[in-house]
Amino acid sequence: MPEQSVTAVVVNYRSGNHLRSCLEALLSERNHLAKVIVIDNASGDSSWEAADRLARDDSRVELVRSDVNLGLAGAVNRVLSDIDSPYIAILNPDVTPHDDWLSPLVSALQEDTDVGVACPLVLIEGGLEVNSAGQQVHVTGLGFNRLLHSDPSSVNQGSHEVGGLHGAAFVIRTASLRYLGGWDQTGFLYHEDVALSWDILLSGLRILCVPSSQVTHDYHLTMYPEKLYLLERNRWALLLSHLRVGRLLAISPALLVTELMVWGLALRRGPSFLSAKWRSWIWVLRQRAVISAWRHRVFGRSVYDAEMLHRNTRWAYPLRQLGVLGVERGSSSRVPPGGLPV
Repeated sequence: MPEQSVTAVVVNYRSGNHLRSCLEALLSERNHLAKVIVIDNASGDSSWEAADRLARDDSRVELVRSDVNLGLAGAVNRVLSDIDSPYIAILNPDVTPHDDWLSPLVSALQEDTDVGVACPLVLIEGGLEVNSAGQQVHVTGLGFNRLLHSDPSSVNQGSHEVGGLHGAAFVIRTASLRYLGGWDQTGFLYHEDVALSWDILLSGLRILCVPSSQVTHDYHLTMYPEKLYLLERNRWALLLSHLRVGRLLAISPALLVTELMVWGLALRRGPSFLSAKWRSWIWVLRQRAVISAWRHRVFGRSVYDAEMLHRNTRWAYPLRQLGVLGVERGSSSRVPPGGLPV
């Protein structure tokens, strides 16, 4: 039996029946899985009960409950010091891993020490379309699902380098995450996968998509005001904390285009979206000290590989995804019950 080298971390927030499906699929994995840590982010609903029942039947399941919502990154950081395996698999609770999904990811990390993160091919429920084959990250910090809605058979089946990890499911070296000082939780929610991708790339490591590893994800592309607010404030915090002034000036035309596009989207969607965009700027201004501290951490690390980052960002916009968001109208059905705790 392969070495039990992976600790899986699942962060739960009002995930309903998804959590049970995720955990059952995880626990059927016999290769590499050492244990599963489930962190409940003050859900206040019954979704936790599934994890509690499974923990009674399987000693590999450990439960952690937080009295406050720490966000994805904050929840992972809470248990990071307790993990003694060389790799950490991080999954959303609405993800269902396929059989033997860990082996290809672990192999990719073991075979090349320059790889910091290995991502599975994430499929939309039903398995007929791609959710993401890693992320495509724009120079202005926008993160897009790479190959969204593509036929899975059209994806390069060999392991290949990508510009960003997708937060729904990935495996990271424990040592790499600790070198970064943990997963930066400045943004609380949304865009944290782009932030971690940039931290990994700036530390000189690569991110791979490994399509022979697959998971399914309950997903569809949508936008709502709370999400826009979090995405935009966190995107600008990322830009200001990770890029030197010269780079910001070099991409300033693209920054202007992106701003116009986001404001245009907000204008089309109505007052709540306009308010969300405006509030994102207010948040950035108020969090100057926090962003400055983040910047000191980034530039204070022993490695700052700007070329690796620049090589893995793109100038082109994925117009199809932007078009979907541009034509969407009305309230999104994907807003979490009770709304987002922003």
